[in-house]
Amino acid sequence: MLNRTVQFQSTLARPVEISGIGVHSGRYVETTIHPAPVHHGIIFHRTDLIDSNHIIPATVDHAVPHQLCTRIQNCDGIGVNTIEHFMAAFHGMGIDNLLIEVDGPEMPILDGSSTLITDLLTQAGLQEQSEVKQVFVMVDDVEIDLGNGRHARLSPHDQLELNVSIDFEDQLIGKQSLSYSHNKGTFRSKLANARTFCMLKDVETMRTNGLARGGSLDNAVVVHEGAILNDEGLRSDDEFVRHKTLDCLGDLYLLGMAIRAKLTTSCPGHALSTKLLQAVMARPDCFVIENKAEVSKPQAGTLTYPETAVAAHS
Repeated sequence: MLNRTVQFQSTLARPVEISGIGVHSGRYVETTIHPAPVHHGIIFHRTDLIDSNHIIPATVDHAVPHQLCTRIQNCDGIGVNTIEHFMAAFHGMGIDNLLIEVDGPEMPILDGSSTLITDLLTQAGLQEQSEVKQVFVMVDDVEIDLGNGRHARLSPHDQLELNVSIDFEDQLIGKQSLSYSHNKGTFRSKLANARTFCMLKDVETMRTNGLARGGSLDNAVVVHEGAILNDEGLRSDDEFVRHKTLDCLGDLYLLGMAIRAKLTTSCPGHALSTKLLQAVMARPDCFVIENKAEVSKPQAGTLTYPETAVAAHS
């Protein structure tokens, strides 16, 4: 058995402000990421809503399957879209407890990666907290198959590992695969700067359906008939599969804690990730939670702000 170093929960040392365009809504949004107390978890707060239920915990029981982004919503249908790049940064940096205030229905897309988020969180600094991290540990396999090559399995492993493969018709992307072992510093060096991408032929369809209204070459890699339309080109030859792995890492954090498991997935997507996690939670015999704390998580509408957030509102 491996000897494991005890790790404690962490939050930010000070608040961080981030603003930008929502890729699907096209709306300018402002967000502030606040430190939060132990066992708080990652919770979003819609500050543009006053008389409604505006609190949405970032957990799998609040996740709604969506093809083009990760969406969470509460029991009243109030939600936040496109949280995946932020969740990947939180997971990648091992941050357990945060309150994220956002004044709209979608998080800003920034440059389509997690780089700016990670940089700002690093500048703010992390604060180690007094309670030990909880760890979600798989003890049996759970897998789902949605057809057309879309498959995902979460299985026992001695650390968090993601094995991701993609297959696109466009010859520039084609088939790519990546094996990512999650250790301290690996997110920043391996995944953080990989940008979201799309096919030019799909943009018109998305906009007809009310999506990608804020999409541009400034926040996504756009591919057309074997060519990159962005002047700067790719940040790495396998940027496409790296970004899909980044998305998977963010979606996995909807389990609400550090994870010890192996994800094996082909043709991944946010709906596939959500359905996999829902299948896992429906099988309580397939996982255990180490260092489980018997605490009551804040419920929608009953959030008690940490002092930093109270100060921000005063």
